[in-house]
Amino acid sequence: MEDRSIKIGGSVGGSPTAGDVEGDVSSHVGGDVSNIINQLPSSSEPDRPGIKELLTQLQAEIKADPNLTEDDKQDALEQVKELAEAAQNPNDAEMKNKAKKADRMLGRIISAVPQATKLLEFCNNLLPLITKVFGF
Repeated sequence: MEDRSIKIGGSVGGSPTAGDVEGDVSSHVGGDVSNIINQLPSSSEPDRPGIKELLTQLQAEIKADPNLTEDDKQDALEQVKELAEAAQNPNDAEMKNKAKKADRMLGRIISAVPQATKLLEFCNNLLPLITKVFGF
């Protein structure tokens, strides 16, 4: 019998969530990010987004930006993943350091793409809200 499955490079741990399989390089990373973000608690205040909601918004904006290359999207999603992992224990010094590095890297990735002005504006407003969780 002929194997008709599609394999995307690398090994896949876990299963992708609905909407994360886009057939591009960032889909695997996006699935990992979604899984980690989904482990975070939802905001207790409906009118104020918490870290889970903010990271979900950031992930969606990165994935949707047509001006980022697949490599840039993958790199940016890796940094969102770092932020999500750090947000699981935001008071830990090591996690704060991890979040600071991810914040700096995201800023560099986004600012290096001059056409990504909508994403840059979004990140300029959103990243300070995210990093506030870590106290910086």
